[in-house]
Amino acid sequence: MKKNRRIGFIWCIVLLIAITSLGGCSNKKEKTTVTLLYSTEFKQFKQLVEDTYSDIELVYERTPYLSEQIRKLAKGVGPDIVISSQPDFENMQEYLLDLSDTQASSQYDSTITSKLMVNGKNYLLPLPGTYYSYIINETMFKEAGIPLPTSLKELESALSTLKSKGLGVGEDGINFSIESNYNASLGLFFVGMMVPDFLGTVEGVKWLADLERKESRFTGTFEKAFTLSNALISDGVLDPNAIALKRNSILIPERMALGNLAAVFGSSNLMTQIVEENKTNVEAGRAKAYEYRMLPLLSDEGNHPWVMYSPIGYVGINASSSDEKKEASKKVIELLSTEEGQKAIMSDLKSEHSYLKNDENNKENMPAGISEYIEEGYVYNVQFPNSIIEYLGLQARKTFDKSSSIAQVLEAVDDYHVNGSKDVDYDLSIVGFIDNDLLLENYNVRKEETKIGNLIADSIKLVTQADIAVINGGAIRSSLYQGDIYGEDLKVVCPFDDKIVVLKIDGDVIWRMLENSLSTCTDEFPGGRFLQVSGISYTFDSSKPIGSRLQSVVLENGTAIQRNRSYTLAVNDYMAGKQGYAEGNGDGYMMLNYYDDATEKGNVSLVDETNMTYQDAMKYYFEHYMDQKIHVELENRIVDIAS
Repeated sequence: MKKNRRIGFIWCIVLLIAITSLGGCSNKKEKTTVTLLYSTEFKQFKQLVEDTYSDIELVYERTPYLSEQIRKLAKGVGPDIVISSQPDFENMQEYLLDLSDTQASSQYDSTITSKLMVNGKNYLLPLPGTYYSYIINETMFKEAGIPLPTSLKELESALSTLKSKGLGVGEDGINFSIESNYNASLGLFFVGMMVPDFLGTVEGVKWLADLERKESRFTGTFEKAFTLSNALISDGVLDPNAIALKRNSILIPERMALGNLAAVFGSSNLMTQIVEENKTNVEAGRAKAYEYRMLPLLSDEGNHPWVMYSPIGYVGINASSSDEKKEASKKVIELLSTEEGQKAIMSDLKSEHSYLKNDENNKENMPAGISEYIEEGYVYNVQFPNSIIEYLGLQARKTFDKSSSIAQVLEAVDDYHVNGSKDVDYDLSIVGFIDNDLLLENYNVRKEETKIGNLIADSIKLVTQADIAVINGGAIRSSLYQGDIYGEDLKVVCPFDDKIVVLKIDGDVIWRMLENSLSTCTDEFPGGRFLQVSGISYTFDSSKPIGSRLQSVVLENGTAIQRNRSYTLAVNDYMAGKQGYAEGNGDGYMMLNYYDDATEKGNVSLVDETNMTYQDAMKYYFEHYMDQKIHVELENRIVDIAS
């Protein structure tokens, strides 16, 4: 009897432990994951969110193309927290949650939130911002005995003098550039040209108010914004091809830090990068120590200098997220809208100014050279309607390669503002159908085989009938989503107008080409030279030193590439040296050089100049399979044995 009692007692204890354990599991609250996309990491803010809310996990994905978010939202696959570089008023109400009644919305300066309203509602809130003006290498100005410019004409003269003395000049012969990787950044340059003598005046304030009511025009007003850039191009200190995207962008932080660029128009965020880059170079013995400063926006009419200021972006909540994720996202936005949240995000973004009311963070970081103008209140807050600045930048690029006149550019901007975008018939036509999503995410096209890369490479191979076709990952700029594919989708995926050429090469050149492709394959920031392929498969080992990562290359039939055998290869003329190889042009593919006389020619011969772009190749591909649903999968074309 005692034995049975003892057994019964033991079973009671076991049962009690089990019940307690189960109860503990049931009381443990699962974390809600909140996602966002941005071009940089949010380490400080992520830590703050997760320290503050034990039930929320903030997950961010890095993307270089913020415009991709609207396309993701339209397809119902967007992030929970949406960050836009420019307010998209047309899509706000459709895709974003109304934040008007939230505590977060009331924390910001009403002068900017009122500009973001649509029908009296706030869907986006401003992130911290950055100042825009000229950044100069002050050391060079002192060495040349040039006083700090006080007008645009003096700035132009100073840059010409520096060039004549060989100061701040790179291989391309220029010493000035514009921060213009994004259309919005280039648009801000032209806005900045108008601030001291127009936008900062009473007349300019009235003009902008009328513009919002569609009662004023850029034509007849903004022509003067192009005066400085035209003069600098004429003087040979600014390269128009780089701004027109006819060659690689100028490596601004690197060149400023090394002393191969004397000045640039850009953000105070960019100045921080330059200073840090120079410090690193000095420590490594690659450059001398330079002093940098920002100059204000200058007048040629005797008006007071100004500084321009713009939010780095705008933040909202995806209206299609689940109710649980919406509530969690609101908490994240509310935390962001505190001084502590702003301090964390300003650290992540390297920005200097918050739009919160009376934020103490704003007193800590004012860039050298323009602090007096900020303290005096000569700060122009950029508050143009909709995506006008971005569209201005897009159209203005055409003046740099002379494909459009200034008058045509301003007419196009006016038409866009008044009538909206007039897409051509092709942009609105359905060109094909795909059965699954082909996603560009987390720089995948720059470090691994991707479905979107396979489709484009197959398109190139089909249209050229070459043995092998490749596309550099940096040329792929967006996803394609399951369903109907429109003409405009192809333009977004591959926006560049480089032409496809077919070369005859031997297997040894193919091997060296692929080694170059793998030379910037890193997790931190993979380079755009990484190749997506068709007609071959290859394995590599990313843990090996650069130059010895490639392990094997085989054709579609499984036979290995022969080093001394000839093959036909379809590439773009950019890789084959059409724009030369200075400043990173051609992505280092000198072994494919056919066009550039300034560089040793590769062991290649020309088979065909197709005059077709990647867009054309994809259009042909979809036409070829017009009666079929296209389904694309990974095929082990590219395998990293280290992973």
